[in-house]
Amino acid sequence: MSCPKRIAHGPCGAMWEGLCEVEGEQPCAFVELMAQESSRTKGFDKGFAHNLSDANAESDCALQSLSPSLPDSTSSTFAKKLNAGQFVVTGEVAPPHGVNCSEMLESIRTWKPVVDAINITDNQGATLHLSSLAASRMALDEGIESIFQQTCRDRNRLALQSDLLAAHTLGLRNFLAVTGDNPPHDASVRRMFDLSSTQLLQLASNLNKGANMDGQSIGEPTTFYLGAAAFLDVEPWDAQLARIAQKIEAGARFFQTQAIMDIDKVAPRIEQVQALGAKVIPGVLLLKTPRVITFINNRLEGLHVPEVLKRRIESADDFLAEAIDIAVEQARMIAEVADGIHIMPLGEDEAGIEVIKRAGIR
Repeated sequence: MSCPKRIAHGPCGAMWEGLCEVEGEQPCAFVELMAQESSRTKGFDKGFAHNLSDANAESDCALQSLSPSLPDSTSSTFAKKLNAGQFVVTGEVAPPHGVNCSEMLESIRTWKPVVDAINITDNQGATLHLSSLAASRMALDEGIESIFQQTCRDRNRLALQSDLLAAHTLGLRNFLAVTGDNPPHDASVRRMFDLSSTQLLQLASNLNKGANMDGQSIGEPTTFYLGAAAFLDVEPWDAQLARIAQKIEAGARFFQTQAIMDIDKVAPRIEQVQALGAKVIPGVLLLKTPRVITFINNRLEGLHVPEVLKRRIESADDFLAEAIDIAVEQARMIAEVADGIHIMPLGEDEAGIEVIKRAGIR
């Protein structure tokens, strides 16, 4: 069985309960392979990862040839705070669908007083937005560090490298590598997936050592602080932990997670990732209406709102107020176990800031 995304290092981040996000009810090919590895121990099995990478060895030989280790020191204040053990706060802003950036800039300015960095998404939902590269530079011009994102969905390896060089030239230092949402089946978007997010991290790691993916010198090395996405609620957890460990070996130093719904369940998983040497920044999503919950449960692979939270929102007199209450509860619990918190307010920036303040984080 092969991966529809042509990923050689799977499972991808959007795998949910062992099923493939592209083929629906089809089991994830990598989960089935892992199930057959009876000798595999808990955690990351390097031998198994090596076998997976062999499938794409010829095209990625230069990536594999360089050491995956990265220095922790960068010019990023965000990185310095995390490395110093400070609890960080990040928010999320989506670039506009066109060229009018006034709403985006207003959102960035709203977040500026309470966050350590702001995530700038990259064509989220597989729909057209202003590039994360341009928007991230605009955030930097506003005096706030951005977390520049790239999806593997939209670019081949040449374009990915080119944009990373451009990002560094523009002063961007925090980078989040993601696979990217799968386009709707009726969309005209051509999926690239030339590299997996793990391979993209390795590529960026190489640039930090002064070499491109072919091993050729680029002169002055980049100084990116590398991050990746993690799905802490996903089952089977062992498969997801192996994926996380691969990303750490490839260069990831921090993880921002999909929205956390069950803190008790994921708290020990956060500790497992931290034990591997990475910082964990769990996500909190503002469940502002029943419609949002329905959309999440029906349309977003790898994310499900528990029935208890769904009932709380549906029975509330004020949906947004109840959503804020839930987010505050989640934020307080996250602050006890994680290295930071990532707020996804779904356009309700002021509500997101209220969550941070009421939780006593800022």
